[in-house]
Amino acid sequence: MKKKVALVFGVIGYAALALAIAYIVRDREKLFPIYAFLSIAVICSYAFLLFTQSKVAVLGALISHALAITALYFAGSMLYLSIPYIILPFLALMIRALWMEKLGYSQGIWVEPLVLLVAIAFYIVELKTNTVINGDAKVFPIAFLLVNGIMIGDVFLDGLKIQKRVKQGYGLGAGDPAPEFCLDSENNEKICLADFKGKHHVLLIFVRGEWCPLCHIMLRTYMKESAQFREKNVFLLVVGPDPTGVNKKMAQDLNLDFHILSDPALKTTQAYRLKIKAEHLLHASNYNDEKEVPLPASFLIDKAGNIRYCSNPAKIGEVVKLNDIFPVLQALDKTNG
Repeated sequence: MKKKVALVFGVIGYAALALAIAYIVRDREKLFPIYAFLSIAVICSYAFLLFTQSKVAVLGALISHALAITALYFAGSMLYLSIPYIILPFLALMIRALWMEKLGYSQGIWVEPLVLLVAIAFYIVELKTNTVINGDAKVFPIAFLLVNGIMIGDVFLDGLKIQKRVKQGYGLGAGDPAPEFCLDSENNEKICLADFKGKHHVLLIFVRGEWCPLCHIMLRTYMKESAQFREKNVFLLVVGPDPTGVNKKMAQDLNLDFHILSDPALKTTQAYRLKIKAEHLLHASNYNDEKEVPLPASFLIDKAGNIRYCSNPAKIGEVVKLNDIFPVLQALDKTNG
């Protein structure tokens, strides 16, 4: 069902883009249809992005923003004002995705709202100083400010909730015994933490779900170092709340060479103290009536089943690099040696 809804939004969005481009090329004097189609396109692109993590959705949003600037230029807008108020909020959202390793989910959560306020200030200046553009051109940018504002508000609220949860107590720490679990992999194979005891270290990675774009970025980053982890006898295991079929599709899409384990009841997530209420998130109701999802975190578990290193709770979504845990691995090797 989710895929069908996403496909509908994607098709409508790109159809609206095509119609907007047709009007720009053939009859740019008729600006109102261009405004209408671009407003539809940007709304559908973001809806498409919420249901998927497709680069096609991001591209649709980017094209919509670029064409909006073009349409406003034809209406007599001042580019040094319209470019900032149209593109800055979109770029702020993309920067968090691109700088995921530095910002995570809760670092610098004030940046996007501040950028949105700056964009609104540019928009107000245009309204006050530009006497050339007509009423339609003045109202049209509200659609872009609104849809970006909703996305930015969601990121900000999410960051605040995560910060509050961390202050209340977050996850297990180094020195704690790792709770045992047996979960189904994306291939419907039962995998237990005990399978690795006495043989391999495990880097256990919790993700929020297939719907989470930043989780995709995190897993792609881990994939880049997967071979280096295995050389150090560290096996990567991912735990997420989605069913095995969804996890299989995600593993294939991201070309992962490590398993994604299904924790639909969030029992393992709870054992590692990572559950968080997330009623503000569209997909949170997929997992339980309390609308809870996992907090992203990573734990290095040694061959004896003890946690030796965990990701920084002050930077939720941090990717644990091999260099981060190399001293720990060296110490374990000396102890075992």
